[in-house]
Amino acid sequence: MNDPGTNHSLTAGNILAAFPIALQDDASAAALGEITARLLARRPQEIDRLRIYPVVDQLPERLLDILAYDFKVDWWDPNYTLEEKRRTLKDSWRVHKMLGTRAAVETALRAIYPKTDVQEWFEYEGGRPYHFKLYIDLSNETGSEARPWHVLEKVNFYKSLRSHLDRLEFTIQPKDPSILRLGGCAAAHIRFPIPEQADTISFQGTVRIGGGAAAMTRLPVAQQADDIRLQGTIRAGGSATPLVRFPVPEDTAAAPVEKALRTGGQTVARVIVPVPEQQ
Repeated sequence: MNDPGTNHSLTAGNILAAFPIALQDDASAAALGEITARLLARRPQEIDRLRIYPVVDQLPERLLDILAYDFKVDWWDPNYTLEEKRRTLKDSWRVHKMLGTRAAVETALRAIYPKTDVQEWFEYEGGRPYHFKLYIDLSNETGSEARPWHVLEKVNFYKSLRSHLDRLEFTIQPKDPSILRLGGCAAAHIRFPIPEQADTISFQGTVRIGGGAAAMTRLPVAQQADDIRLQGTIRAGGSATPLVRFPVPEDTAAAPVEKALRTGGQTVARVIVPVPEQQ
């Protein structure tokens, strides 16, 4: 701090120089003024503490909380860091002066998040009157995940009562360049028909089969650094095994044994049909 000089220093003489002229002729008032001036001149350090705004950056945190209450900084949060409290208190006079405006919202929020922008309804597509959006950069934020929401709870103290928040967007910029690499596998699902085949079973009669078979093929895709290109040929083939049920008629012929044995019911036969390779 610059030296004010002897003409402006805190001395009893300089204090009495500011004594009202109308009271100088009053003996009682003059005596009281002289005593007060002498007492004040003995306490320059205590008087220096009365300077608030110029020395906010030197005030202790406990005093900042008291001043925030005295100056009605309703958006104050005791959980702010010391530096955030100092910025909030220094900006509180400007916020009070501009309450209900875009500048008030940006000033109050920038004390906590310096990279904060407000976009009013006429600055974005589809905006409605008296609506706005908030964009906050949290790149250097080290607090809890809930902290930004606690700060936004205070917006109602300095925004216009008729204004409504349409959108809130947080942005986090990585400190170092990052490379995103993707990899995985691709699956192709191929269905091909099996033509009807005529086949002869050892039993009497002809069994005809037909239908469709499904084959599922999974192909791994190697990790690509820049782009993904899928090239290759899928070859599918194999065999299908249908299940055929057909009745066996009852045998009514006379048996060469003493007792007649009659048969009936169903039997099961599995037929393997080769499937040509498909390209």
